[in-house]
Formats: sequence, structure tokens, C-alpha cells
Amino acid sequence: MKSNNYKGMLQEGDQTLERQESLVVEKALQIIVNGKEFSMTMQTPGDERFLVRGLLHAEGVNLSEFESFELTDTKNGSVANTRVICKMEIHGKRRLGSTSSCGLCGKKSIDKLFNGFEPLSDTSSINASEIQHFYKKVATQQALFQKTGGCHAASVIDASGNVLCVFEDIGRHNAVDKVVGWLLENDRLDDAKVLTVSGRVSFEIIQKCHRAGIPTLTAISAPSSLAVEMADKANITLAAFCRGDRATFYSGFSRVNNIQELDLIG
Repeated sequence: MKSNNYKGMLQEGDQTLERQESLVVEKALQIIVNGKEFSMTMQTPGDERFLVRGLLHAEGVNLSEFESFELTDTKNGSVANTRVICKMEIHGKRRLGSTSSCGLCGKKSIDKLFNGFEPLSDTSSINASEIQHFYKKVATQQALFQKTGGCHAASVIDASGNVLCVFEDIGRHNAVDKVVGWLLENDRLDDAKVLTVSGRVSFEIIQKCHRAGIPTLTAISAPSSLAVEMADKANITLAAFCRGDRATFYSGFSRVNNIQELDLIG
């Protein structure tokens, strides 16, 4: 179950009304890979296999396949036991807990944090006018947000403007991991041309987008300064404040068609 009902008291003007509220579920997920504790994160239940695979991919773990995946519910959360065939030894990079809002929480070292940001060579273009249509399409598939108003969403768009998948989660990083995990599981990573996210864009959202090789990232809210710097370094087209017919482009301008026509900010 991804939402639960709770009794709330609504204060509106001089009136107090009792009402039932649907709240997004938040639970702990412990991730064990090849018998070793890898991570614990707070997430919205559902699609845990995609989340784990996407997270491992974002961490640079080069997998050839999942041998097995088993999810066990406990009193305090869930445990994902995964066995994978891997070309490298997997270490518990996130042995400390990570919250649903912070993708970097639990990492122990910054030594290699900024390594590997080679520019993407993908030359696919995007029409600036299409961005608002992407979000309209995605909104129709955000059932959990429509019910609770309390979760993030991530989706991926192909070169023809089709929405390949949409995932919701209380954590914006988790939603992106679920998207990437789905792409990997369905062998569609090469078809992904635009990653859309709700909320703000931090450094690690850029990192996940880059690791997945997705050339364009759009967001509803603001980017951080480091996110813009790293998007520019990685040759990722980054657009934020994508609301209605407006967007602010920060990097990768060469991929964007008709910016001047729409009077979008660059």
C-alpha cells in the first residue's frame, strides 16, 4: 500500500472540520547485496527491485545480471536481499542511513565524488515547446500525487516524445533510481532522451542522469549551483522552473530548438 488514511482536523476561517486525509507511505528499506549490507533508505513501498538496480547503477556498480531478488517485510520496514553477478567487488558504500530527501547521506568519502563526469556525446535535440507537454502527460500518471500531494515523480521520454515510464516516491532520488532501474530491466536505456523530475535538482540528480547517459534533464523547481556546474561539465541539457510554458535553461543549449521563439530564459 502506497498511501494510508488518517483523521485530520481542517481549520478554514472560523470553521473546524474533521476529515480523512490520504498520506503517502514512508518506510525504511534495507538493501543487502551479495550478503553484505549496502544501504538503508526511506522510501515509498513498491518497485523496490527497480530502485535497487537503479541505485547500484548510479553508484557505478557494473552488473551483468540480477541472480535473485527477495523482498521481506518486517515490523519496522522492508529488507531487499539481492544477489548479483558483478565485475567488481561491492562494498557497503552507504552503511549509514540515507533519508528520502538526501541521496548523498551515508557516503563516507568525497575522494571520488566528482570523478567520471566526461561529457555526453549524444547529439539528440529537444524542442523547447515540448517540455510543457511532457509534464502534462506525466501528470496523468501521477495517481499517488493526485491522492496525497506528498510525493515526487520522475519519468523518461524517448526521441519521439513518448513517456516510457513514470515512478513516484516520497524521495526524489528514489523516483529517479526506479526510472533508471526500469530502463535497465527492460533494456531501454538507450531510448531515454529526457529525464523529467519534480522538485529541485541537486548534484546527485545530475550524477544519476549522467550515469544513465540521458542527455536532457528537466525539473519543475530550482537547480543548485553545483548541479548547474556539473551539468555543464557533463554536457547535459538542464532546464529548471519548467512550469506552464516557461523554462529556464542553464546548460547544453546546442540541443535546444526554438528557445528564442518561445522567449525562454537561457
